[in-house]
Amino acid sequence: MTSPLSGLGGSPTAPVRDRQELGRDQFLSLLVTQLRHQDPLNPLAPDAFAAQLAQFSSVEQLTQLNKAFDAQQAESIARTLLDKTNLGASLIGRHVVAEGNQLVVSGGSTSFQAEVASPGGRGTLTLYDAAGNVVATRDLGTLRGGVQTVTPPGGLPSGVHRYSVQVENSTGENVAVRTYTQGVVDGVSFESGQVLLRIGSIRVPLDRLSEITPLT
Repeated sequence: MTSPLSGLGGSPTAPVRDRQELGRDQFLSLLVTQLRHQDPLNPLAPDAFAAQLAQFSSVEQLTQLNKAFDAQQAESIARTLLDKTNLGASLIGRHVVAEGNQLVVSGGSTSFQAEVASPGGRGTLTLYDAAGNVVATRDLGTLRGGVQTVTPPGGLPSGVHRYSVQVENSTGENVAVRTYTQGVVDGVSFESGQVLLRIGSIRVPLDRLSEITPLT
């Protein structure tokens, strides 16, 4: 037997509507309709009616609470972003140090800050290009534990590089090292809701800032 829907170009199955949550207005409408059409000889029991009213009150309170929370959260995010923007703008022209692994080499010389875990050891500096290829390595000699400014031997290729510092203790074990990016802030930019400090072609997240010093 041929289906009565054949040739209509549609699916023989009726579309199924998406189920939606019962909102405040729909709940109130259902409650009023129930009261309007209840059996006069068997009306809704007072306790049941009170329970439904309490449920409606809870729905209303939750709706208002969610709206207030969303508004407060949006206002808090906007205020935080504004505060960070103002702070970032105030840092233009200041020398900053932030956690990172980018290094600017100018004229073959540079310096950087590193935090070496105690007791320190012998350090090696490695520079990488944008593709992750090694472009230079330098022996840094003995690096003590703690935060210190390191000036590697000269002759490094000029430009902006990513870098790493490997430190080995006297027994040949690796020592933890945290590296930093430093320079003078010349602008502020935004990316994915994040405030970035611009140091030449380097972008440093404001949240990673660790030190601010005036220019001398």
